[in-house]
Amino acid sequence: MHTLQEYLQMIENLRRYPNAPYKPCLLLAIIQLIEQGDILENRIRLSNHLKDAFARYVAQIPGWDPKNIRNPFYHLKNDGFWHLTPNVDCVENLSSLMGSSRSPSSRQLHELVDYGCFDEPFFLFLTQPDERTIIRQTIIRKYFSDYRQAIGNVVAEEHQIGEHRQLLIQEVAEHPFLYSATTEPSEENPVRRKAFRQEIMRIYNYTCAVCRLRVDTMDGESITVTDAAHIIPFSISYSDDIRNGISLCKLHHWVFDRGLISLNERYRVKVSRLIDEEGPVEWRLSNLHNKNILLPQHERLYPAQEALAWHRENKLRQ
Repeated sequence: MHTLQEYLQMIENLRRYPNAPYKPCLLLAIIQLIEQGDILENRIRLSNHLKDAFARYVAQIPGWDPKNIRNPFYHLKNDGFWHLTPNVDCVENLSSLMGSSRSPSSRQLHELVDYGCFDEPFFLFLTQPDERTIIRQTIIRKYFSDYRQAIGNVVAEEHQIGEHRQLLIQEVAEHPFLYSATTEPSEENPVRRKAFRQEIMRIYNYTCAVCRLRVDTMDGESITVTDAAHIIPFSISYSDDIRNGISLCKLHHWVFDRGLISLNERYRVKVSRLIDEEGPVEWRLSNLHNKNILLPQHERLYPAQEALAWHRENKLRQ
């Protein structure tokens, strides 16, 4: 069993291409998701949430590709504390690939690898606030001396976002959904707004609740085709309560905001009668009428009935 100091030594000696920050950025992204409660077990998959976090750190380094998560996810296995677990029936194929000197294509990585994991002692260190801080500071000091402030700003903002996300969840647990017209606008908090978006994306797994559209690319790029939409517009409610949110693709966000669709008490789509459609039948809004939407795993996170009632009464075109 390695000590924390031994793991820090491994981190300071990562095998990497000259000056490439990809492995350290992947580690920072994983640390962030552990800190925010998005990674709870030592099974780390190439999720959209991980891709987004990784892209934020890489974007701080001029000239580097923020969608190049495939290489560090695979090659970190050469550094002694990261391991790849194959998908079912892919053990031999993954072993054969790892025994060669070539890198996997994006498609191969998705087909062969179920998840990555750390040595259990190292993962345990990452779950402890003090040890996690030491590991993160070591990464930043070693690999980002020229970009310390930029990387530090990302870490600080993501820490604030994580705290706000916890407050949003706590709000759901402790308070019923309340809405009342506000005469005095509350100042929009950018960090809270980002926390609202992250939490809605997590709850709905980057999927449109209406059409269930989600797009993943084989090259590791995260394509965000969905928005964290407010049911009662923020300009009216000044509410980032999660129950006032829903994940919608660009098209269905647009038509929802304009009252061409809404949701009934059973979370089924209502389509305005005041539409005249042409084009491919499969894309017509009328086909959505009375269709069940995708709902969060936990009922307490469902869109609030009060918010949906407001939307039907004030936005849906009858």
